[in-house]
Amino acid sequence: MVRKILPMLLVLLGLSLAACGEYGQVEQGRVVKFDTSTTPATVWIIKDSAIDDRNPLYNVLPAHPFFIPEDPREMGAVPKAGDLVYLNVEEKYVTMFNFEKQQFDRLPFELVSHTTDVSVRRQHPLVWDSANRRARQFPIVNEKERTVTIFFQRQRTVTEIKLSEEDFAKFKPEEWDAGDEIRIYFREGSGGPGKPGRSLRLMNVTRTNVMNR
Repeated sequence: MVRKILPMLLVLLGLSLAACGEYGQVEQGRVVKFDTSTTPATVWIIKDSAIDDRNPLYNVLPAHPFFIPEDPREMGAVPKAGDLVYLNVEEKYVTMFNFEKQQFDRLPFELVSHTTDVSVRRQHPLVWDSANRRARQFPIVNEKERTVTIFFQRQRTVTEIKLSEEDFAKFKPEEWDAGDEIRIYFREGSGGPGKPGRSLRLMNVTRTNVMNR
């Protein structure tokens, strides 16, 4: 357990070191593409402009590329990419990302339900299948009702939304998945378009146990 947690704590330490530019920089974002054809693999993120653990705001264009750490011991779980980058319950819109066009598609929705303080660890019925003793798979897409149910593990929220027929038809069921949230500590490269940053450490915030109570 200590061996798993220690690398993650080192990434968190990088946040304080980043303030002293000579040590490197830290970026956080939601993964929209993960390319294993490069060496090392390349991950693209939409940056978080809010830097708020409970209320992140992924809205910085374009997507920024980073090479994953060359040392696998400096990286947590392999990041999962997804097209859904942001969900605003108050203003009732969801943001999808088009990688080829490098632009957002903002879709209004009807809010069906929104539940907070949901945890897999606590085996909440919305996210835990007690009959099969395993976590439910999200997103849950209901084509007949044109609804999508989304689970944000770090924020511990489950939200069901209903879209117009036109907007619902724009995306395949699997494209409603949200990419993992990751934190990257790097020194080389800008992380800008065409200039991938070279990660020294990468923490998968979504899948890190110490971040999901």
